[in-house]
Formats: sequence, C-alpha cells, structure tokens
Amino acid sequence: MERCPTCKRRIRRTSEANRRYWLVLHTIAEKVKPEGNQYSAECWHNYFKMKLIGADDVKLPNGKVIVVPKSSAELDKGEFHEYAEQVEAWMNERGAFLEEMPA
Repeated sequence: MERCPTCKRRIRRTSEANRRYWLVLHTIAEKVKPEGNQYSAECWHNYFKMKLIGADDVKLPNGKVIVVPKSSAELDKGEFHEYAEQVEAWMNERGAFLEEMPA
C-alpha cells in the first residue's frame, strides 16, 4: 500500500489515471457488445468493480439483501493502476483499443 512519506495517508489514484480509466470504460461501452447488447460506461464500471475488487452483501431495513460493489476509490495508487490495467487488458482481449490518448 502506497502512503505519503510525510503524513502517512494512502496515496490515491491521479486524475490522469482516473481520466484514462473512464476513457477505457467509454471505449468498452462503445465497442464491446456482448450478445449484441450495449451497456453504459457506468454499468461496465460496476461490472469490473464486482469482478475484480469484489462486493459486499448489505442487508436493508426491509430485510432484503443486496450486493454492493466495493469502491475503486478505496484503492491506493498502485492498486488502482493494477485494477485499471486489468480492465484495459480485458478490453484489448476483445479487440477493442483506445484510439489515442487525449493530451
């Protein structure tokens, strides 16, 4: 876990890493259509969080239990980098690639 050498707080992902991650998700949403179905970037975000980070069962006041994906925001810089690389590799394995990275 990466921590700030001064204050010891976990070092979070950079805004550049976050931008690239969402560009990947939007590319997947546009180019990957399982069984002909198109899904939003937000839907893919939830899919990958559940697949790669995990989820928790949460009991609601009415007694129902729902599955809630763990947050990618809780990952430190290194963990997020690894997670985002896995998502991009998944995309590439399905023949979808980033056109070019905006400046």
